[in-house]
Amino acid sequence: MHFTVIQIIIMFLIGYICLYTLVDRVMKCIEHCATARAYGRFREAGVMTKMDDVAAGIAKSKEEKDNVEKRLN
Repeated sequence: MHFTVIQIIIMFLIGYICLYTLVDRVMKCIEHCATARAYGRFREAGVMTKMDDVAAGIAKSKEEKDNVEKRLN
């Protein structure tokens, strides 16, 4: 099989898009599971909160962690 340069570039682009989509989907799943786990812990503790509040708290925590990492570097 002989491939032209354009065919090879197109194959790499398609492979990159597929890999990016797969990784993105896995990361969203991990994030969703972490949010659901945190929400479950709040409910076990008897704290009534909304799922959006839990997600906002996780996002805020991530921002704070990123800010600390930036200051250290």
